[in-house]
Amino acid sequence: MKRLHIIPYRIRKIKAQVIIWTPFLAGLFLFTACIELVTDIDFPDQEPKVVVHSFISPADTAAMVLLTWSKPISKPGNDGIQFIEDASVQINDLNGNMAQLLYDPVRKLYIVSTSEFQIFAGQQYELHVNVAGQPLINASAYVPFANQSLAFHRLDTLPSAGLDRVVVEYSFTDKPGERENFYAPKAYRQIVVYDSENDTTKLHQIKMFTTYGENYISNNGKEGNTFQLRAETYIYNDPFEPDGGQEVQNPINILLLTTDEHYYRYHRALENYYPDDFFSEPVHIYSNIDGGLGVFAGYNQSVLVIE
Repeated sequence: MKRLHIIPYRIRKIKAQVIIWTPFLAGLFLFTACIELVTDIDFPDQEPKVVVHSFISPADTAAMVLLTWSKPISKPGNDGIQFIEDASVQINDLNGNMAQLLYDPVRKLYIVSTSEFQIFAGQQYELHVNVAGQPLINASAYVPFANQSLAFHRLDTLPSAGLDRVVVEYSFTDKPGERENFYAPKAYRQIVVYDSENDTTKLHQIKMFTTYGENYISNNGKEGNTFQLRAETYIYNDPFEPDGGQEVQNPINILLLTTDEHYYRYHRALENYYPDDFFSEPVHIYSNIDGGLGVFAGYNQSVLVIE
């Protein structure tokens, strides 16, 4: 005859609690180990590097270069932007033309006017930067031809309480060539702001949000396609004010930047970079600077004004 083993209720309850708490305690120890693993990481010492930012275009009145020092992760602290003010900066084309850029202490930029050194479409340019104690920095950029196919389709104003929603739709058509084409379409609303301190008015451009289409486009696999885009903004409108509170509806500027690959890849990387999001994935910021960090790129532009 089989024996019947009776386990007291208190003992069974204790065993159940042990089974329940065991996975929890194991997870707690594992989480603690992960925290210690992260906090104990020591990054190797790194020295700051030269960071270059320069975008050249025939549409600009000058070629400009911004030089700053990078901030290595091994040296924490927020000391603000550290500008490099004593560098030697040169730019040249492949036809033997060369210019020395001069430092502007007010704008913190190295500048050469296009009246002294002109930027042409369809040309390759080289940048050379020499900073004392650092490797010689070199970079190259191509300035493409402008795409003049911008077409305006419609402009709608959708009234609402306090804010009127303004929607503009436009398009452009890719023109295939020997090189891959890159584009950066943008729409801006112009506003006039009164400066009470100087009793003057200033013209500002507020970028409209792209709600349909991409901010940076490659024609790879889409040669000859027509790209449709939509952008939106808001206009303040207070019906309780004597004049209706309606803002002046200034023109809307539609810009189509035709860029080189460096401009495209750098800005696409920035689009995926979320430094304030703890859960975002790491992003490698594109750089074409030999001997440093940053970007040297070329672009051209066409403009369509919607009154």
